[in-house]
Amino acid sequence: MSRLRVIFEKRNFACFVRHVELPQLFGRIARRAGLKVALTQGMSPHPHIVMGPALPVGVISLCEAAEIWFEENVSPEEALEKMNAQAPTGFRFLRAVRIAPDAMSLNKCFDAASYWLCPRDMDKLPAVKRVLSEEFGGEILLELHECGDGLELVMHDPSQTGPGALVKALVAREAISGWPEICIARLCLGRWRADKGEIAPLL
Repeated sequence: MSRLRVIFEKRNFACFVRHVELPQLFGRIARRAGLKVALTQGMSPHPHIVMGPALPVGVISLCEAAEIWFEENVSPEEALEKMNAQAPTGFRFLRAVRIAPDAMSLNKCFDAASYWLCPRDMDKLPAVKRVLSEEFGGEILLELHECGDGLELVMHDPSQTGPGALVKALVAREAISGWPEICIARLCLGRWRADKGEIAPLL
């Protein structure tokens, strides 16, 4: 059996696939690629696939994480090549490594995520930046700065403080009226390096 940790991206219309549907989708991709995904134990076996932190529907990502258990010994290179050949448009598997069967669970391997955020009305950018700075303390909002076309920010604990929390705060403070007025993308998952002021990528 092989346990592989993979990094993948969701672009374009792939961002509208719900997070809870991804394990089933990846299982189908693997089957079409001729790879046998192991099943979980219990009364209702399902493909042994674990996903990283959820993203709201409509948010694209350049760096999502998953772990897949295969029945046979599959190399990371083989898995990437075969699964990319069968992946729907918008999904692409970028990197993969083999993980020891008893290694730390996926969601304990990262504590931060970076995002690109931009209001559709750029005149609202100063207000958006101010609200985010005021609503999230330094222990949650680890980094915030303007880039050429919006804001880049780093949030602690992406499982709890993801894009949904950002939009909720902006709506509550009336910086925006809702999701249609903002664009968000996840850029990176990993561990925050306070000494360097950056995220060490998961893979």
